Amino acid sequence: MPRRAVLLLSLAFAAVGGEHAAAQMQLPGAVAPTPQGATTPQGRPQAPRATVDGMSGLAGRSVPASTLRRWEEALPGRTLRFLGQHGSLVISRAGTPTQPTYTIAATGVIGRRGNDIRNICTPDLGGGRPVPLRPLGRPDGLPRFEANFTGCTITLDLMADAAFVTAPGGACSFDDCVVDPAGLWGPNDREIPADREIERARGVAERRLNDARRILQARLRTTPEGRQFLQEQAGFPANRERLCRNYGTTDIGPAFCALKFTEARAENLAARVGGPPADAPPRRPARPRPPPPPAAPQQ
Repeated sequence: MPRRAVLLLSLAFAAVGGEHAAAQMQLPGAVAPTPQGATTPQGRPQAPRATVDGMSGLAGRSVPASTLRRWEEALPGRTLRFLGQHGSLVISRAGTPTQPTYTIAATGVIGRRGNDIRNICTPDLGGGRPVPLRPLGRPDGLPRFEANFTGCTITLDLMADAAFVTAPGGACSFDDCVVDPAGLWGPNDREIPADREIERARGVAERRLNDARRILQARLRTTPEGRQFLQEQAGFPANRERLCRNYGTTDIGPAFCALKFTEARAENLAARVGGPPADAPPRRPARPRPPPPPAAPQQ
C-alpha cells in the first residue's frame, strides 16, 4: 500500500478524531494576545477601557460585512474531497430560484477495517444516494447544515469552495468498516487558486479576524469568558498548522487549508461581535441629501 495512503488514514483516525472536530469548529484565534496582567508603559496614553456594559471605545464597534462569496453561488455541483485527496462530497440544488432545496451525496469516504490502519475501506454513505441538507442556522458564523445518512449523521459548515465536516455521534460504522469524515473537505491541488490569490484573500481574512479579535478582547477583558478567549487566540496558529499540514499533495494545499481556517475563524469572531453574516445582502447606499438652500441676503 502506498505510504501516503497509510499516512492519511492514520491522520483521519488519530489526529482527526474528537480532538480534531473540536479544534476545527472552534477555530481558535489567529493572533496571540497581550499577556494578561501586562501593564501599559509609562508616558503612553492607555487604551479606552470598556464600561460595565462593554459598549464603549473598541467594545462598542462592529465588524464590516464580509466579502466572502455566497456558498450557494459556487458550491453546488463541485466535488469536495477529504483533505483535498480522498472521497467525494457533492451538493446538488433543486427547487425554484426563490425556494431552492439541497441534497448531498457522499461516496468513497476513507475508513478502516478493525484496528489495522493499513486495511482501508471506502464505503458510500447511504449507499451513495443523496440525502436532504437540513439548515441549522449559523451557530459558529458559517451556514451549517445536517445530513442524515443511514448509520451516519454529519454536519457541514459551508463555504463557496470547501466544507468543515463533523460527525456529532463520532465515527460511523458500516458492517466491518469504520469511517470518520470529520475534517476539511475541499478541492484538489489542481483546482486550488494561484498563490497570489490565496495570499491576497489571506490578508483580507486576517484583517477582518484581527478587527473582530480586538473588539472581543475589549468586551471580554473583565469577564470570566475573557481567559478562555485568550487561550483560543493563543492556540489558533498551532492548531491551524497541525490540521492543514497534510492537505493536498503539494505546497499549495496547506496554504489553501490555512486560508479556509482563517476565513472561518474570522466569520466566527465577527458573528460573536454581532456583524452581518458573510452572505448578507449589501446595504443600499444612502441617498445623497440635497444641498441646503442658499442663505437669504442680508438687508
